[in-house]
Amino acid sequence: MTTQFDRRKFLTRGLTLGGLALAGPAVLSACMSGDSGSASADGFGVASQRLSWIKNTQFAGSFVADKNGYYTDAGFSGSDLVSGGPTAPPIESDVLSRTFAGVSQVPIAGSAVAKGAPLKIVGAVYSRYAGCVMTMGNNPVNTPEELYGKTIGCASSSEPVWRNFIAALGLDESRINTVPVQGDPIGMTVGEIDGYVGFINSQVVDLRNKGFDINTMLLADVGFPLVGQTYITTQENIDNNREKLKAFLHAEIRGWKDVLADPQRAADLTVNEYGKDLNLNPQSTYDCCIAGNELIRNGSAGQQILSISDATAAANIEAIAAGGLNLSVDDLFDLGPIREVHEENPDLALA
Repeated sequence: MTTQFDRRKFLTRGLTLGGLALAGPAVLSACMSGDSGSASADGFGVASQRLSWIKNTQFAGSFVADKNGYYTDAGFSGSDLVSGGPTAPPIESDVLSRTFAGVSQVPIAGSAVAKGAPLKIVGAVYSRYAGCVMTMGNNPVNTPEELYGKTIGCASSSEPVWRNFIAALGLDESRINTVPVQGDPIGMTVGEIDGYVGFINSQVVDLRNKGFDINTMLLADVGFPLVGQTYITTQENIDNNREKLKAFLHAEIRGWKDVLADPQRAADLTVNEYGKDLNLNPQSTYDCCIAGNELIRNGSAGQQILSISDATAAANIEAIAAGGLNLSVDDLFDLGPIREVHEENPDLALA
């Protein structure tokens, strides 16, 4: 069983993930509760969640769950959606120190687990990871081999996944000129770089809505079959707060079902309430929501949102192994709680 001592020991190691420090005394000064208590007379307390980025439509399911009272329906007193961004602490350290759950990506969570973090992936919003190589329509990259000889911009937050992708496909990294850039692909539009490692449900949409002809190569479609937007929590929560975790996942599923059913309302909530300070473009936000919905659906009848099959989990482990992460499915995933949620609530499946 993971103890508070185990969590402190991991945090104080000062590990790094893709250049980001996981840790230290500053993090430890925060309350170590992480909403770790079991259900009490007052319920589960606050459903605290660390988001992986700013409050855009990528997290619309959580916005809808909050707005519609799904967290309180599940037994929580409310929710705390902690925004991420380029200057935010690593998600994994926040989940270990102050939030009940968080949104991460398979290679990044895997790196933390490989370094000793007592974390597990318990579900995934996207059946396909949203990462892609963006290029201009007149200079497209449509296959991994066409990356050779190209200069590809990559933000620091995307670099761990990008390096893992190159390794997983057996590409010659020396033949791809990867350069560090800020989280903005605009340099690609003026020829400063040939392509950009971005996201099909955000930067791609933004540039297309500005009139640029953008070509995309989704990494998940060319041999890198990762799921995306994974929910992580601690082993302690899985062991000792299982009903709370299941309640959290239940609320998230309900929120994402509503996003699929009414993306316009999800976009409106993002623009006008949860992401109001970001001054988001309403049309772009709606288009981003539609693009995200396409990543959620896997085409199967009766799809169970957030659930991950054994075969998919194994494929993800195989993909990140090429990047040096030698983990087993059980090391990184615990899919028992999400499967229990769907077994106990068959009405949550998509029609």
